[in-house]
Amino acid sequence: MKKISNIKHLLLTVLVAATFTSCQKDEVIGGTAVQNLSGEFWVKLDDGADPTGTFDDSYYTLSTYNTASNKPDSLWIDDNNDSPSGKPFWAIKGKILANVGNLAFSGKDVENQIYDSHFTITNGKILRNAATAPGTKLKTDSIYFEVQFDDDPVPGTTHKVSGYARTRFDADDHY
Repeated sequence: MKKISNIKHLLLTVLVAATFTSCQKDEVIGGTAVQNLSGEFWVKLDDGADPTGTFDDSYYTLSTYNTASNKPDSLWIDDNNDSPSGKPFWAIKGKILANVGNLAFSGKDVENQIYDSHFTITNGKILRNAATAPGTKLKTDSIYFEVQFDDDPVPGTTHKVSGYARTRFDADDHY
């Protein structure tokens, strides 16, 4: 009888201990150091011939995201080597400078990780809720920057890139 009583006490003790240890709070999962500059965007690239920025009708995907070091002074810019037409807008991927406080980014003579080339980004900016998604008419973030490619057929051409953050609604996608 004492053995059964001891087993009951032992089981009760284990149950109480398991209950108290399971009451620990979960860790709060935070964002990245550049989360305010990060996202997936639908962008258009102008032809570079017109200083006012004539954009063709093609939309391309572009992503910005944190680096492995997760520091607020740098981020990746990546056209995902993909687009609805199956062709990236230029096939670029590189680490650029970030200014999270000003929602700005830039990069001078950035080494392209897709192929042997370099690019320079100026006037990069994320504008909060400054765009209207075309299908749903929802407010979303806008992205704008100017870029020069060292392998541009017309050297020194500055292209304007402009677009909006993906809403993930089919009506706003360009696939």
